[in-house]
Amino acid sequence: MLLMAMHRLFLPLLAAVALAGSAAQGSQSWKRAIPFSQASTEATKAARAVIHEAGSEECLRGKLSNAILQLSNSCDVSGRSSAVCELASQIAGQENELSLGEMLSTSEALIQMLGDSATSR
Repeated sequence: MLLMAMHRLFLPLLAAVALAGSAAQGSQSWKRAIPFSQASTEATKAARAVIHEAGSEECLRGKLSNAILQLSNSCDVSGRSSAVCELASQIAGQENELSLGEMLSTSEALIQMLGDSATSR
């Protein structure tokens, strides 16, 4: 009977510890960044899609936002410091979504900053 009572007390505690451990692992998932070259290629593709209006505004916003977040994470993890990394970090940290005009100007800036090496891949 005592064993049963202890089991009832410790089972929720064990579950809480297990959940806390998985939450801590999940919070570290942002650190799993793709290589900078891949992130810059994806950002360029997303930027070109925005410029060429290759999809709905919401789809393009999501594509560009995800690419910028990947680029920012890649810069952070690799310790890279450049104008494109600063731009990506600034945009990734914004709470508000980009307007269509901001998406276009950001896309043009990304393509210019990433240069021919990223756009030729």
